[in-house]
Amino acid sequence: MPQFKPFKGIRPTEETSQNFVTLAVNQYSKEELEHCINTRENSFLHIILPTWDETIKDSKEKFRKVRENLDDFLSKKILTQDKSSFYIYQVIQPNGRQTKGLVGLVSIEDYKENKIKRHEETLDHRVNLFAEYLKESHFHAEPVLLTYKPAQRVDLLIDTEMKRKPLLKISEANGTQHLLWRVDNRLNLKQFKDSIENLNELYIADGHHRMESSERYTKHAIKNSEDEVYGNEAFNYTLALLVSNEDLIINDYNRLIKDLNGLTSEQFLSALEESFEIILKGEELVVPTKKHHLVMYLDGQFYSLFVKNNLLSIEGLSELDTYIFEENVLKPIYEINDSKKDKRVHYEKGTRTKEGIEVLKNKVDNEGYKVAFAFYPIDVKDLQLISDLGLKMPPKSTYIEPKPLSGFPVFDLNE
Repeated sequence: MPQFKPFKGIRPTEETSQNFVTLAVNQYSKEELEHCINTRENSFLHIILPTWDETIKDSKEKFRKVRENLDDFLSKKILTQDKSSFYIYQVIQPNGRQTKGLVGLVSIEDYKENKIKRHEETLDHRVNLFAEYLKESHFHAEPVLLTYKPAQRVDLLIDTEMKRKPLLKISEANGTQHLLWRVDNRLNLKQFKDSIENLNELYIADGHHRMESSERYTKHAIKNSEDEVYGNEAFNYTLALLVSNEDLIINDYNRLIKDLNGLTSEQFLSALEESFEIILKGEELVVPTKKHHLVMYLDGQFYSLFVKNNLLSIEGLSELDTYIFEENVLKPIYEINDSKKDKRVHYEKGTRTKEGIEVLKNKVDNEGYKVAFAFYPIDVKDLQLISDLGLKMPPKSTYIEPKPLSGFPVFDLNE
């Protein structure tokens, strides 16, 4: 059973929260980053500004400066630190879709022992970079997103706490709202802790690289500790947002490819017929309607592609259209054996709607891509099945929400 611990969260005050909290840095374009830095004071982006300061050549110095900025925000009371707490985090999207979860600490040892299960391969250079960041900054500002199979007791405890007024409420420009409640009552803390620790396992939904980096940080901290390590030190844990799989939002992740690998369109369609039943839809914009239904856009025409039954014989992996696509399109037709590195393949986040298909169409028509493939979103139960079987999904198989804001709250590894 996985451990779950409260922590002394660092967070903005009610007065500073709207200005301080930002999206994760990778969700901004370069122009958007510059705009935020220039038009907002005392935001989380100002804390991590040294990470892309080209005047600082030494990466360790950059990351140490990030830590100095966090301490400076605390000293100026832009940020405050709570006593030991759990946090409830709710996201309300403009369309009314709501997601809620519980923020606390999970154990790196549980991750190593597969009580926290993974489904995705990581890229070593990204893991190394964030591990180096942690070694100098010593804080987490974005939680790993974990999911669990429905647990009525956990949901009841969360719902009870949410009847109170939220501690903080943030509104994005697009209308998305982010609400935070703090749980610090000793009895309530124990109830939450016991309820989570009664779960058999947790699953990584989003944040494999952060989790792997945290493990490397823990190894580093243990190796360099001047004191005896007992296992309850802060560096043995990482920040996590736990969301029931019933609340998790999984969107499609689609593919655009720049060529047909030397084939004519007719030859390409003929090759696809080995694996798919193909129905020409013409100019009718089509959205995938179920698992094993793909949509292709080629030469101004839409096609529905239905996976043939003879491809559905591998337990777990046959549930994933992204795996079927890799094994029966990218590898045999394109001769692409590592789609993470091949620059002909571009990944486009989907929306589950016609708007997402329109984006693919426009990129093929106007941006130099030859063909696009759209997928039906992977079911959370299939994600958990892959994890239970110890298998890995192809890269960019899911785009998962909620995407927590940065610094809402922060976990200090020096706690």
